[in-house]
Amino acid sequence: MSYQNNIALSSVIDSKNNNFNLIRMLAALAVIVSHSYALALGNRELEPIKNLLGISLGSIAVDIFFITSGLLVTRSLLVRTDLKFFIVSRILRIFPALLVSVLFCVILGAYLTSFSLQNYLQDSTLLNFIIYNSTIIITDYQELPGVFYNAPLDSSVNGSLWTLPWELRMYVVLIGMGVLSYVLKKVNITFPIVPAIIVLIAISSTALYFHFHFNENFHWFYYKFFRFASAFFIGGGIYVLRNHISLNLKWVVIILSLLIFALYLNKATFFVMYIFTMPYLVLCAAYLPKGKILKYNTMGDFSYGTYIYAWPIQQTIAINIIGISPTEMTILAGTIVIVLSAISWNFIEKPSMKLKRYFI
Repeated sequence: MSYQNNIALSSVIDSKNNNFNLIRMLAALAVIVSHSYALALGNRELEPIKNLLGISLGSIAVDIFFITSGLLVTRSLLVRTDLKFFIVSRILRIFPALLVSVLFCVILGAYLTSFSLQNYLQDSTLLNFIIYNSTIIITDYQELPGVFYNAPLDSSVNGSLWTLPWELRMYVVLIGMGVLSYVLKKVNITFPIVPAIIVLIAISSTALYFHFHFNENFHWFYYKFFRFASAFFIGGGIYVLRNHISLNLKWVVIILSLLIFALYLNKATFFVMYIFTMPYLVLCAAYLPKGKILKYNTMGDFSYGTYIYAWPIQQTIAINIIGISPTEMTILAGTIVIVLSAISWNFIEKPSMKLKRYFI
């Protein structure tokens, strides 16, 4: 593997020759590692990374998802300026694989439930699970009748889905800006208002995220909204400001040194430094490494499938192998989930995304 020492972001940001697929896959695997501590031991606070940094490995992974999504999705909207294509693309990327994963959970639940099959199928909880998780717009739904009631942590069927409504909300905000851009063109206003709004949202959301993070009195909705808006629109803001950003290995070394020093001071300082530097580290990981590492792209993008199948598999392992360690769960669940994600990519996600050409 070779590296480029210094490049202008604008010269590579439109290229598909990057490591985003690998980064997202590593983030999805990191979620499995993080969740293994909670699901195997029954306690979310036992994860070593969280105890060390004050931030769980799963939270870091989700931040990476939102930063990369914000960058790539904003680029899609601003480059194509085709709102219908943008909406169709997002639907085809999210929902076909999600619907199959919901069906997978329902079938798995029918096998694992402590209820009779008739009572399982007639229980209103089953319908709620299907409706809420198939649409995922309002919220996720975690209960299936008689399923995982004896799990070490709780009875949640697919706890990872909770981030999807938040990602969809970020898409809705972007769609609103797409509508605004269309209106401005109709009235012949050429000033780049939408890119300016994206940067403004990134700045204001990050400030409010800090406010709620360090303030004990807050409503959970605002905290989560500004957390995800911060990561997503920082990614979008990076695309807007691409002409003013360069990527340099020396800065990576400096940033990592600063993060270590900040952690030495205290976890609050580390958190602030982490929020400001993580997007740059993600960009450098995406664009600086070259050579054989880029061959991973020929395999496909297994990250989404890994994310939406991992939790139910881990819960199933937890109730069938009593006392399993987090490391053992990570290895076993990871192996099974990678197979499922490969099937999802090749037979559901990739074919679904090819349908976009009918809407161009």
